[in-house]
Amino acid sequence: MGEKVSKILTKVKPFRMIGNIYFVGTVEASSHLINTGAGLILIDTGYEGNAPLIVESMQQLGFDIKDVKIILHSHGHRDHTDATEALLRLAPTAKTYLSFRDIRYIQGFQPDFDIQDGDVIELGNTKIECWFTPGHTEGSVSFFLDVEENGLVYKAAMFGGSGVNQLKKAFMDDREVPYRCRGLFFDSVERLLQRKVDVMIGNHSWQNRTLEKYEKMQSATINPFIDPLEWGVYLTKLRDKLWKIIVEESRSKFVQYAHRGASEYRPENTMSAFSEAVRMGVNGIETDIQKTKDGVLVLFHDNTLQRVTGQTGSVCEYTYEQLQRFRVKKGELCDTIPTLEAFLRQFADKEIAFALELKVEGVEKEVVDLVYRYGVNKRTVITAFELARLQKVKEYAPHMRVGYLTESVTEDTLRVLGEIGVDEICPHASLVTAENVNAWHRQGFNVRAWGVADEVCMKETYEAGVDGMTFNAPDVIGAYIAKINGEKES
Repeated sequence: MGEKVSKILTKVKPFRMIGNIYFVGTVEASSHLINTGAGLILIDTGYEGNAPLIVESMQQLGFDIKDVKIILHSHGHRDHTDATEALLRLAPTAKTYLSFRDIRYIQGFQPDFDIQDGDVIELGNTKIECWFTPGHTEGSVSFFLDVEENGLVYKAAMFGGSGVNQLKKAFMDDREVPYRCRGLFFDSVERLLQRKVDVMIGNHSWQNRTLEKYEKMQSATINPFIDPLEWGVYLTKLRDKLWKIIVEESRSKFVQYAHRGASEYRPENTMSAFSEAVRMGVNGIETDIQKTKDGVLVLFHDNTLQRVTGQTGSVCEYTYEQLQRFRVKKGELCDTIPTLEAFLRQFADKEIAFALELKVEGVEKEVVDLVYRYGVNKRTVITAFELARLQKVKEYAPHMRVGYLTESVTEDTLRVLGEIGVDEICPHASLVTAENVNAWHRQGFNVRAWGVADEVCMKETYEAGVDGMTFNAPDVIGAYIAKINGEKES
C-alpha cells in the first residue's frame, strides 16, 4: 500500500478520561490506554510518528510500554496502525488484533488475531466486546466496555470507523474501496444506534471533542465524558452526512456513457463513433467485448453480424483478419472493427469513465489484465448480464469494479449482488424510479440506467437520482449533454 505516512503531529498532555481509560494519543490520531490490573491494552497506534509520543505519554502517566499485552486496531487505515511496528519492538509480548478484511491497508506487522463479530477480549478486570461494523473500511470494528467512575458503572464505546468523507467516490476510486461499503456503513450505524452508550470514545480527538472535554474536566463536578445523548446524536449526523454525499455525487459525478451498439444512426461501436461522442462532451464510454476465432478481443455489440455487416454467424466464428474486411455501414464511409487494446490505447489518456460489457464467457482475466495494463482500472466498471462472469472477475481481481446489467430486480437479486461484491446495479430505464434508486443507494450500489431511448426517458431517469446512464443516439446525446452542462454552469 505504499510508504508509511509522514505527518506533523500535535502532542497532547496524557490524561485519565474515565475509569481505567487514558488518552495517550495526538490531536491527529487518538490512542487510548486501558489499565486492566493485569497488563495494558492499547487501542489504535496512529501514524508512525505517534510511537515515541505514546511511549512518552505512558511514562508520564506511570506506565511502561513493556506492560502492553494487547494492541487493538479499530480498522486498518494508516492513521490507526502505522506506529504498531515500532511499538511491538518495545513491547514484544503484545498480541495484535485486527479484522483481516483490512489487512491490505497495514504495513510492518502481521496481526496475531482476526477480530470476529461478537468476540470478547478479556484481560484482568476488563472485557471488551467487539462488533463488526464495516463501512469506513471493509473491516472496521467497534468496541464496547464497562467503566467505573465514583462507584457507578457506565458503558463506553468506540465506533471503529466513523469517517464518511472516505466514502466519497474520489477517495473510494483512488483506493479501490467497494461502493457497497456505503450500504454497510448505513447498516452499521443502524446497528450501533441500538446500543445505549454513556461514554463515547473517539478514534480521532474531534469526534468526541476529547480536548474540549479535558479542559472542562479541570473544573467540572461531573465528568464531561459522561454524556448518554452524544452517541445517538453523533451516529445520526453521520448517517445524514453520508446520504447528503450520495445525493450530491449523483449529480456532481454524473456519468454520461456513449454507447452506439444499438443506434440506427451508427449501428456499431467504432473509434470514430466514440471520438465523436467525446467531442460532444460525454464523460464515459460503454462498449461490448467479444472474442474472435483466433483469440482477439474486439468491440462488438451483439452476436449477430447481419445487421451491420451483412454477414451471417457470430464474431467468434471469424478470425480478426476476416472481421477487418467487413465494413460497418455509415453512409458512404466505413470503419473497421476495433480491438479492445486499440480502444484503450486511444482513449486511456482521456478523462472519461469506461464500462466494458462482457458478451462472452472466458475473457474475464484478459479484459482485466488490459484494463490494468493501460492504467484505467480506477475508472472502469466491468459489466455483464450473467452474474457468473462478474463473479469470475471478482475472484481474479477482488478490487475491480463490476456492474450487473438487468431487466428485473428482486430482494434475492440484491442479496446475491452483495455477496458477490457488485459495485454497480445497471437496471433498464423502465425500472428506474426515485424510490428504487434511493433503495439501491441505501444498500450502497452505484446506479446506472440503460435502455434510455429518448429525451423524455432521459429526463425522468436523470431526475430519479441515478449516478449515470447510457445513451445510444448521438443527436439526442448532444442535446441532452448541452442541457445538463448548462444546468451545472447555472
